[in-house]
Amino acid sequence: MLALSALPLTLLSLFPAPASAARRNAAACNSNGIYNSTTRSCACTAGHTGVSCEKQACPKGFDWISPPHEHNRAHQWAACSGLGDCDEELGVCTCRVGFEGTACERMVCPIGNTNSTGEVQKTCSGHGRCMNLEELSYMWMGTDNMEFGGLSVFPGHYENSLGWHAWDANQIQGCVCDPPYTGLNCSTIACPTGDDFSEPIDKYGLLTHNEVMRIECGATAGSFRFSFRGEVTDEIPFDAPYGRVQAIIAKLDGIREISVSMTQPTVCGLAGAVPTMTTINFLDQTGPMPPAKVTAQSNLLNAGAAPTLGMVTRYMLKCPAMSRNQAITNRVPDQSHGGIHLMYDGEMSRFLNWTATRYDMQEALGNMTSFQNSDYGAVAITAGVTSDTADTSDDFICNQGFPVNTTVDLRSEWGNLYELEVVDAMEYGNQPSNWTVVGSRATTKARECSNRGTCDYKTGQCQCFFDTGDIHTMHRRMQSSDGRGSTGGHGDCGFKSIPQTRCSGGLTDVDDLSTWKYCFGNGFCDNSTFTCQCAEGYEGADCSMRSCPKGTAWFDMPKGDGYAHQTELTCSGRGSCDQISGLCQCETGFAGIACERLECGDAVNPGCGTKGRCLGLAKLGDVANINGELTQLRYGDDDKFLNGKDTWDRKMFHGCKCDGGEVEVNYNGPSSTYVSGILVESPMTLGYEGYGCHKAMCPYGDDPDTAGLNEKQNVTCSLTTGSFTLTFRDQVTSAIAYNAVASDVQAALQALTTVSTVTVTLNTGSATVCGTGPLGFLVEFTGETGDLPALKSNSGSIVTLEAVKGSKEFASCSNRGTCITKSGLNQGTCECLPGYASSDGNGNKGTKRDCGYYDPYYLPASLAK
Repeated sequence: MLALSALPLTLLSLFPAPASAARRNAAACNSNGIYNSTTRSCACTAGHTGVSCEKQACPKGFDWISPPHEHNRAHQWAACSGLGDCDEELGVCTCRVGFEGTACERMVCPIGNTNSTGEVQKTCSGHGRCMNLEELSYMWMGTDNMEFGGLSVFPGHYENSLGWHAWDANQIQGCVCDPPYTGLNCSTIACPTGDDFSEPIDKYGLLTHNEVMRIECGATAGSFRFSFRGEVTDEIPFDAPYGRVQAIIAKLDGIREISVSMTQPTVCGLAGAVPTMTTINFLDQTGPMPPAKVTAQSNLLNAGAAPTLGMVTRYMLKCPAMSRNQAITNRVPDQSHGGIHLMYDGEMSRFLNWTATRYDMQEALGNMTSFQNSDYGAVAITAGVTSDTADTSDDFICNQGFPVNTTVDLRSEWGNLYELEVVDAMEYGNQPSNWTVVGSRATTKARECSNRGTCDYKTGQCQCFFDTGDIHTMHRRMQSSDGRGSTGGHGDCGFKSIPQTRCSGGLTDVDDLSTWKYCFGNGFCDNSTFTCQCAEGYEGADCSMRSCPKGTAWFDMPKGDGYAHQTELTCSGRGSCDQISGLCQCETGFAGIACERLECGDAVNPGCGTKGRCLGLAKLGDVANINGELTQLRYGDDDKFLNGKDTWDRKMFHGCKCDGGEVEVNYNGPSSTYVSGILVESPMTLGYEGYGCHKAMCPYGDDPDTAGLNEKQNVTCSLTTGSFTLTFRDQVTSAIAYNAVASDVQAALQALTTVSTVTVTLNTGSATVCGTGPLGFLVEFTGETGDLPALKSNSGSIVTLEAVKGSKEFASCSNRGTCITKSGLNQGTCECLPGYASSDGNGNKGTKRDCGYYDPYYLPASLAK
């Protein structure tokens, strides 16, 4: 190399004072930023990054797999959403398989064949729409409508807006199938549903019935609309008679045959003073229906008062006569004689004694969280009592001498809300009581192929159990019904053309006719209904199919603002069920018996390689690291009833806990290498990061061109005997005697791998580190930068206080170089700016490989000869 003194004067003039000239010229900002001469650094313009603004910043999104950063909080903002690699030359994310978007911020929707030959594959098989949770929430129709593993909705104008504001609102996607298609990727066709009417009695011992809906309206002008299954009717005039109302509602695709009746001649009353109650009976559609909704048009008016418009969900609760061994003349039952609880939307009311009044029942319901924070907005609750045999003006819900009916009405813009049940009904002597409930919701069943046939999902047609000439099938001929138990064209196997005398079944060995068994040997025959009751792991009307495990849904209809993933779906909605083996065939990137886990890594970077462990978010919280210390962060609860709605994914999203990810512990790279011309022989270990632990990390350190202070901590000790230990970043020193001197403490601390260099000095007046007074010492961290965690001790006689907060940077490559993350000989090393090299952490030449040392005699390569 040419000696500096031998250079011509004119050439030397290009380099004034060596200690500052190169620093001023080191950062040109590449025309992508503004150079700050004070800090000798670049402030990059939007979209650019790097020490010289030489890189393009990649788009950011909520990190899919970032560990919790505080209790019950995860998914911080990150480049490429944590599941992609950033090409910093182009500012473009390369996403992990199964994710898409400029920031890898969207989960890819399933694809499937558009036809039976499998020639063309499209998103949602071309039979549905790929939507995110927020988009789906605007289609909420009052209830989840998950049918046979797929989300199927009726198209139309979606007027409801729940809104969705959780982190995954725009990130998790799924298929919303066009009827009649269904399934994970909308590649199968749903079969008709119906009831075989083999169970005509409900759980209260009453005859089953179809859905009943009620509209209440009081108005003298204008109109309103009725919404059902995502469709909205034409305007219904205030003075429409029942026939016109029935005709308007029957136009909806989700409606088949209905009957309409009214308490007055017109739908909103003759004068508006007394509202009309309009009752809609579903005649041929069995099973519970989704809630419906009424919406007033701007012209709906009521002369002299506000118009009345809403839907009424009605329940009739009957308390039997409480006359057992009691004098009928004593009308009010004794308070010790039992009572009931009410159940609504999974929540139980307070206890109601037999002596309770309708007002008590009304209050008990109103105090339930399910009504105070209703999924259906404001719900007004009223209760009234009636009896055909005696006066009930005293408003008691029960009487010793005769049965009492309590009518509970829920008024809301939505109708046919959740079921209201009577539970734990006890009578005298703790004997069960036979309370009954008749509600608006249907108690008939809506079963695939009426539970009397099997579905061909390729055609969407039911294969009904019928006479094929086989002696084993003659006794169970089933055909399409009219939805009411008679023959018809619904295609649902709900009509028995030959009375049943046995359950269905088949050959367990197709080559051996002697192996014919009821329910295929996978269940038992209920001879009261001649239906198969399948053993665990089997399903279908004849128990011929294996069922697959269920898990928390990745994609389902949000139930309310920020409230989704509450449905249990087969294969968690991210896999298809092989009903021969009972095993889930998971989509790429998903794993687990129910496809309930997002795997770590991908095909290019499988798992976490050999450089990390794959853990769920809850486990990642257990081993969280904050400022170099193990910090257990709680993320949800194992009990699903205690687990919060924001931590539904605690065991579902999995991320890598990469080796050496705690950069505070000085993981600095290969053992013998040159960093900007300086030989470094410190044997350290590489640290890794990335969704597959496939990217090496570089050393962190202080920027030599900015001012900063070392962390100083003052330790006082009042021990007069024995010894103590100090802990820094989870590592514990050897025992330190109470009468040790500063050098003893310094040596003990520097023996820790979490400490590179410290300076220890005794406090004024202290001859030893401990003693009466108390005595003490000052620890200055000269190798670790930034605001550091406090020293801890095993002795209660030792107190640590921060004397000076560390303010030096803790930055990759000390903000004076570029980290080489890709695999290769230089992986995990810093490519320093000209004039910068490896430091000792204090701006001097050293072995940290962090670009934290500036060489005052640096000579540009173009001048070296």
